[in-house]
Amino acid sequence: MFFDDLEEISVIGKWWVPGRNQPPHPGTLHFSPEDGPSLKLLDKIGFLTKPENGIYTDQSFSEFFPLVCGKTEIGPVTLIQMRNGRAKFLVSNALFESDDETRFCRVRLRFQHLSEWVGQLVIHRTITFWKNQKEEPISNEIVYSYRPLPEESFSVNDLNVKICFGLTTKGGILTPVTLYPRVYLEIASLKSISIYEWWFDVIRPIRDLFSFAMDRPIDVDQFDIIDEREEEKGSKRRVFFKRRKTDTEQRELRAEDMLFAKSDIQTDFGELVDRWLHMITDIPMVCNLYSSVTSIRERYIEEEFLNLAQTAELYHRSKFNSCVIPKAEWKGKIRRILKSIPENERLWLKEKLAYSNSPTLHDRLEKLLNELEPTTSILVADSENFAKTVKETRNYFTHWDAKRQTKAASYPDLYFVTRTLRYLIAACLLRELGFTSDQTAALFKRNHKINNFRWDSDNPISQKPE
Repeated sequence: MFFDDLEEISVIGKWWVPGRNQPPHPGTLHFSPEDGPSLKLLDKIGFLTKPENGIYTDQSFSEFFPLVCGKTEIGPVTLIQMRNGRAKFLVSNALFESDDETRFCRVRLRFQHLSEWVGQLVIHRTITFWKNQKEEPISNEIVYSYRPLPEESFSVNDLNVKICFGLTTKGGILTPVTLYPRVYLEIASLKSISIYEWWFDVIRPIRDLFSFAMDRPIDVDQFDIIDEREEEKGSKRRVFFKRRKTDTEQRELRAEDMLFAKSDIQTDFGELVDRWLHMITDIPMVCNLYSSVTSIRERYIEEEFLNLAQTAELYHRSKFNSCVIPKAEWKGKIRRILKSIPENERLWLKEKLAYSNSPTLHDRLEKLLNELEPTTSILVADSENFAKTVKETRNYFTHWDAKRQTKAASYPDLYFVTRTLRYLIAACLLRELGFTSDQTAALFKRNHKINNFRWDSDNPISQKPE
């Protein structure tokens, strides 16, 4: 039995911290996709802490351990980035004794629904009916043939990415057989990097790109590091981690379920990935806030609304002119105003006027709504009123002034205001990825979820047919 065959793990082993002259400790390793890897030592002693003088005296298990190694009855493992008994990653069939050994140049990944996003229609069925010499039917034969798409390669930053195709089956001779087309990303780096860096600098951003494209949170189904130091071809080692919460209904997706599919990309796929990675660097809070809002977790509608309002403001601030009047003219006006009042009042007024040249949220939203046409008209019937509603609702939730409540969106309408704002920000991100306004509008019209939202009879934002 190997770790790679297991979804959940609970196994006893002996554990130690590399580089410390200590006997191994007995303990139980637990892993589940929902909770991630954890280790509970049975002797209650813990790994001894190394103080500044180099003498191990303290008995501790709560400090940070970059590496913890273990030998179990089903194979060796290494826990990476462990604190308080929980680790970020578990690497199966490996004992890494130093940080250098946890650095790799190549990984292989499988993402949820990637085969549908790529459009891998590669399984064909043929039926042959056999007859005897009298033309009487005697049997039939059903043949399923699998034809993989050609591999696709591209480079982005210091990474070489290859899209690979495969097929797995479940079932046997006397049980139903299910065929599963698989799409993998094999990513090679010009330099070796740690598993932690692979995850946060490469894998998670690409995962968020696919989540955005498919309009739902998706996760990594399989994460393998390829250790090229042991064998000529390199040996694969499975990496286990805490999974994010995704849709439990693993149904097959169609293009109408997504914001965009691979076939919708007018440019090279590598260019799209490059644009996304630059977006994460240039407007990180916009991408992070949008990803947070679209994740599956329990939240209040007010929190979602405020995050999206902040996202819209940040996007406008980063992409458009954030001055109402030219800076030189504004500075001259401020100087004239300050000279006209008593000197002992100038400091107070100067602080109050510091942001007087910034557009209001209402102005920012109107600019975005104009820039996003014709997508805006699909979602919003009255742009000016929508911008005003978002501004008043944001002010009410931020300052919690009862006088503002009548101008803010009511709770029945708040859902529709929030979801409309979310789709408008999605249109902003599509724009950054290179989609034109007309292309974005066409993608929104095709999307089933957006259409159901638009024509919802309770939706007061979108224009309804007469």
